[in-house]
Amino acid sequence: MTYPSQETHLRVSRDLAVSGRTMAAAKHPWAVRAALDILDRGGNAVDAAAAASFAIGVLEPWMSGLGGVGFMTIVTADGTRAVVDYFGRAPQAAAADMYELTDTDSRSVVGFGGVRDEANAYGPRSVLVPGMVAGMALALERFGTIGLAEATAAAIGFAEEGFPVDWYRGLLLSSQQETIRRDAETERIFLRDGVPPAPLFGAPPPRITQTDLARTLRLIADRGPDGFYRGETAERIAAHVQAGGGVLTTDDLARYEPRIVEPLMLRYRDVDLALIPFQGGGITIGEAFAILEGMDLRSTGHNSAATLHAIAEASRRAHADRLAYVGDPDVVAIDWDRLASPAYAAERRAEIDPARASVPAPGQRIARDRSRMAAAGTGDGGCTTHLCVVDAAGTMVSVTQTLTLIFGSAVTVPGTGVLLNDSMNLFDPVPGRANSIAPGKRPASSMAHVVAIRDGVPVLTVGAPGGRRIMDTCLQVTLNAVEFGMDPAAACAAPLIDCSGPELLVDDRVPAATRDRLRAMGHNVVEAEVAFSPRAFASPAVIAVDADTGLRYGGADPFGGGIAAGR
Repeated sequence: MTYPSQETHLRVSRDLAVSGRTMAAAKHPWAVRAALDILDRGGNAVDAAAAASFAIGVLEPWMSGLGGVGFMTIVTADGTRAVVDYFGRAPQAAAADMYELTDTDSRSVVGFGGVRDEANAYGPRSVLVPGMVAGMALALERFGTIGLAEATAAAIGFAEEGFPVDWYRGLLLSSQQETIRRDAETERIFLRDGVPPAPLFGAPPPRITQTDLARTLRLIADRGPDGFYRGETAERIAAHVQAGGGVLTTDDLARYEPRIVEPLMLRYRDVDLALIPFQGGGITIGEAFAILEGMDLRSTGHNSAATLHAIAEASRRAHADRLAYVGDPDVVAIDWDRLASPAYAAERRAEIDPARASVPAPGQRIARDRSRMAAAGTGDGGCTTHLCVVDAAGTMVSVTQTLTLIFGSAVTVPGTGVLLNDSMNLFDPVPGRANSIAPGKRPASSMAHVVAIRDGVPVLTVGAPGGRRIMDTCLQVTLNAVEFGMDPAAACAAPLIDCSGPELLVDDRVPAATRDRLRAMGHNVVEAEVAFSPRAFASPAVIAVDADTGLRYGGADPFGGGIAAGR
């Protein structure tokens, strides 16, 4: 007896969350609970997002936390639109030639290689000035109704009482043993007698407690940002970094300031998209959206070869321009308005052959000072998290924050519980480029969450962690909702592609005939199995609001550790 040949795939799903008042999504259920508890007590979406941000830094300490950086986008129903930029800055003693280079000038899925001993990725010399605490404080001061004491309360409890290590987190810890063992204090917190904690059948799951981190959070609750950027905590951080050969100082910490900027706004179909501007990933997906605005994706159909080809060609042009031009706007002089303009998108769209793949060069007339034009950074977040919230008034908040690589620098400052970022890895270590290192400079970031606004009302937010693959994932998941009418759960679960590298990475759940057609069009298709770990694409979360009924809908990546829930 013979059987027809047929591929089989792992199928995993999450239910669509539905609520009449509030909704939150995050990468740990307890962080969602922290957000919803704040909303139940009368707080707004910014309050809830801040509480969830502090909580997730305890519950996923290898992904983000007090030693990390990020962006928060806020859109209210009455017209407020703002981005809190709390990405880190290079220490004042940082220099373009601070790392010894190898013969390899390379980019990784997250940041840059080509540095001797990976000094830009691990250890004290990889640390940017952390921005998370100051960013949350600024967001609460300008847009919230609670203070840091209330915003940190849940996180303090989670740090003191500990959180259980389930199979998903046990697998993650086991996969990162080599990184954890780079630092004695990190090993002390996250390993047990040199072995990763893991659940065993018939026994309660082990717990990770972080009492030093709880103490630091209490200092922040009592003293505000000064509990982190000045005094005992700052002195411990700077002294420990310098003892290991790093250049971060107490002055770097004391002078750090986040900023509030206007989002990049552009029209796509019947919605206005609020994107992270400048050195974030919003300018890149914004260019892709602008190119795709002139194409009829609905007629070619969801995830057909023609549609995936169009998305890939638009995204490849946006990535080419990103690598050529994008960097800290305080340093890099480019025509930001042109890069996301309809006129420029039309020029780039005209280059696309609907039947043939291409390897596009950067576009023209973008750099104001061509001597500064060079390859910029490609990613920011193998160690990243995303969360989003909508409150009863309709305010929508989207947050992406990171330590950069998983476990960041791997350096935990004794006595503080603070695991420090390694976001120097996001700078190009080669001098003379748009994203090269400079004192006080911010590196390019791939964070690219989206808030969609229809008739002045925020109706959708999409975000994800996942390094440079964040951008293509946020682009496609937004298209899933806006172009193809998918609910948040379906939009998060749909197969993805990614073309941030030289290949076209294609989810192997895309039909074989479609993959073959993409190959015939000239794409270098590389199939990616979708699984819990390693995650081949970024890991999305989505909240949508039905403006007619007021219902809130939430979805989360079925292969990730997070959930969406409402009350």
